Amino acid sequence: MTECSQYKYIHNSKLRNTSDFKDEYFKTGLSLYEVIRVINSKPIFLSEHLNRLDNSAKQVGQYIWLNYSELIYKIELAIRKNGVREGNIKIVFNIHQNNRNFYCYFVHHKYPESDEYKNGVSTVIYNAERRTPNAKIYNHELRSYTNTVIKSPDIFEVILLDNLNCVTEGSRSNLFFIKDDQLVTAPDDKVLNGIVRGKVLEISKKKGIAVLKENIEYGKLDQFQAAFLTGTSPQILPIRDINAQSFDVNHPLLKLLLETYRKELSLYVDRII
Repeated sequence: MTECSQYKYIHNSKLRNTSDFKDEYFKTGLSLYEVIRVINSKPIFLSEHLNRLDNSAKQVGQYIWLNYSELIYKIELAIRKNGVREGNIKIVFNIHQNNRNFYCYFVHHKYPESDEYKNGVSTVIYNAERRTPNAKIYNHELRSYTNTVIKSPDIFEVILLDNLNCVTEGSRSNLFFIKDDQLVTAPDDKVLNGIVRGKVLEISKKKGIAVLKENIEYGKLDQFQAAFLTGTSPQILPIRDINAQSFDVNHPLLKLLLETYRKELSLYVDRII
């Protein structure tokens, strides 16, 4: 089974059948991509995603050859042709030698269940670093490994550990810790600056919540009271444990952030409908 779901996908300017899609398209060359949440048939935080895509291209000396209006048209076309109200849509710019190809398609998604928001999720550590952490680039080797681990019903996410023995982010999410009613997260230059991560930082600023951006040593995880993931699919999701280290999934600050984010997301969706 490929990662492409639904009925139709877009390749450059053509609408094609999902049955023709091949994951091998992205095993060669450089692939810049974004995964965007769709709610009520509308792409969420679209401008933030497209701005990050442009930044990713600049980070690796490339450019996005479709303009903003063209991208919006193709994304909305894929949503309309597949009749999707809720899901994740992926856009990919693949560059291989002199060939440039654009893809837009829905991917199989896994949203947390209500009991996972209530009880938190389990995660495991994996020694890995992204070569260009600020650029969202397809990494086949890392994705293959983490996909295998995440297939386990007991593991929701893989947490990356760098060569300094510091935890940085999840394989497909960002990572926050709570200590003494303040947030702690890895420095901006060590991680992909996720869209929901940015929303958490905005909420924290409005609420007067202190945020420390610093290296987080794996051996000192027991100093933190709570931890959570942020991302397109998980949104804000409590972590129950990282390997053998447990965390409080009912921390008041974590609950405040989750409730505030959900309210702001609901207002955002109401505005764009």
